[in-house]
Amino acid sequence: MASSSTKTHPWFEICHSRPSAKYQVFIFPAAGVPGSYYNDWDRNFPEYEFSVVIYPGRAKRSSEKYLTTIKEYLGQLHRELLPYITKPCIFIGHSVGTIISFAFARFIIETRSYQGDYIKLLIEMGRGAPHVTDVDKSFTDMTDAELVENLKQTSDPSTREIYDYQPFIDMIIPMLKADAKIGDVLIPSNPINTPIIVYGGEKDCLREEFLNRWIELTKSKDLFRVRMFPGHHNFQSECQTQVLQCLKEDFNNILNNTKT
Repeated sequence: MASSSTKTHPWFEICHSRPSAKYQVFIFPAAGVPGSYYNDWDRNFPEYEFSVVIYPGRAKRSSEKYLTTIKEYLGQLHRELLPYITKPCIFIGHSVGTIISFAFARFIIETRSYQGDYIKLLIEMGRGAPHVTDVDKSFTDMTDAELVENLKQTSDPSTREIYDYQPFIDMIIPMLKADAKIGDVLIPSNPINTPIIVYGGEKDCLREEFLNRWIELTKSKDLFRVRMFPGHHNFQSECQTQVLQCLKEDFNNILNNTKT
């Protein structure tokens, strides 16, 4: 079990092992390399065990081939991650991670796996609903120069200089273009019973009305909400304190029926 084992697993890394935790949290990061800041997100969440999902071709899996379709992701997640979901859990997705996390949650529920009852909440960050056509140009259709310029425009100004470092660009562009293929294909719009809460950045190019379309993918419409933060596409890093406070409120509201 993920929550009681100290062994590493290729598909995820446990931030801090908490075998007695009541809940599990799986973070599905954006395209590229997972942010190291996720490692401390569980600091003030003693009842939760946080894990960061590691996609093929990243970090310790850098020698593996990128996945470019949801079907590939679902097949591998079913084999490699599903058996480790052993408690009530929350999926947090950012950018392309919203597509992967939602599709995986729905797959678990629709295949009637007993773990479907464990999926209690989806927090989806920084991307519009995956059944709606994205009005922005896909990374797959951009030149490398256009892609780098897009990254600079949507990034936190304090970290923008990283995109002038060519070795980093050479590493990340293949990841981004592979992940973009996932977002280029719309997924079915059949909703799930699980509540969905959406977070967005006010300085991101994504319109709030696009974020609101996530409500069409949940039957728990009374629990749906969109929260906006004063940041760019990676607002979860820029506005980390505010984001973590909202996560705590939303976790309590959904899991413990306690409003803070």
